[in-house]
Amino acid sequence: MDIQKKIAAARNDARILYNEVEKVRKRVQNTNLTDTSCVIPTIPRNYCNLKLYSTLTGHRGKIAKVQWSNDSYKLISASQDGFMIVWDTVTGFKKQAITLENQWVLTCGLSPTGRIAATGGLDNALTIYELRGDFLAPRSYGTKEMSYEMSSIASEGARATIKGHTAYISDCKFINDNSILTASGDMTCALWDIAKRVKVRSFVDHLGDVLCLDTFSAVRPNTFLSGASDGYVKVWDTRVRENTQTFFISNSDVNTVRCFPEGNSFITGSDDGLVRFYDLRSDCELSTFSLASKLHLQTPTFTTKDVLGPDNFSTKTTSIYSSIENPGVYSIDCSPSGRFIYTCYSEFGCMIWDSLKNEIVGSIGNEHTNKINQVSVSPDGLAVATASWDSTIKIWSI
Repeated sequence: MDIQKKIAAARNDARILYNEVEKVRKRVQNTNLTDTSCVIPTIPRNYCNLKLYSTLTGHRGKIAKVQWSNDSYKLISASQDGFMIVWDTVTGFKKQAITLENQWVLTCGLSPTGRIAATGGLDNALTIYELRGDFLAPRSYGTKEMSYEMSSIASEGARATIKGHTAYISDCKFINDNSILTASGDMTCALWDIAKRVKVRSFVDHLGDVLCLDTFSAVRPNTFLSGASDGYVKVWDTRVRENTQTFFISNSDVNTVRCFPEGNSFITGSDDGLVRFYDLRSDCELSTFSLASKLHLQTPTFTTKDVLGPDNFSTKTTSIYSSIENPGVYSIDCSPSGRFIYTCYSEFGCMIWDSLKNEIVGSIGNEHTNKINQVSVSPDGLAVATASWDSTIKIWSI
């Protein structure tokens, strides 16, 4: 009993210190992104609505993840029907169909060269696949209707199966053809050497399932982010084991995180339905994007007990939608310039935010017949892919 009292007292002291730190941060944060960009012209609503270019059909189950290749002409998708497909998004052709080792896939990744793919899921293993290189030459996007045929479909075997996590793999991201990062439900991230099939190092600091990660690519080649169910985002350097920065995001799960192209900021999406914009240099939040406030949704609240324990009882308010309708953010991505943020909500499809003005300027995905759970912007910014529970992927372009 004495130990429990000491733990409760330590938690209370930690909370007091955290509140003091937050007060100091707010004193030095004398503005936000919306106020700073007030002189920039506003983008008219529905100005950036993209047109449906093509629909990629072939999966027969929920699509877990999609990712563009670096050349912006190919797309990889993994589905819980037990297949991973490499698409030529210009023609709509399937270039390769790969039978997965485990159909309960949660994520997939594509190496920078496009030669290697990876999948991970509920089997706690990372599976590496060698891809064939006879893809079609790049062509420009257009508006004409495309015919969808099976073209040059090949089944490839697994190159390697890497095991080391003690729980499911929720996300993965290639650094290069020989190095890949993984996030897991065992509350850790890991860096793997693909050729040797060994773990280079583990990254341990989260207190909940790690649900997402992202890298800054060439801008910050050694830096990546991880988000977890403990409500935190950690900034890591692959050369050291300890995190370099910590951001408290929300009391709910952080489902998705995305690095901005310029390498100094990132955005997060969480179960509370909010998208938040953070800057690494100022070490603070710059903006919050709330769909509920824009749509004027009624958000009744109820009182719950805080996690401090009976000796430190406090109350907090929580949106009732979190438990009933779950307006959480499934997936986010941004345009190459960072001006547009594409956000997938559980109940409202994919909304397009103006990151500077904090305004909704459009939406895509209404043609899907079920929830949209993934959005991905091509590296060149000319196309956007949305994946849905209806087993289709739609390509949107200007």
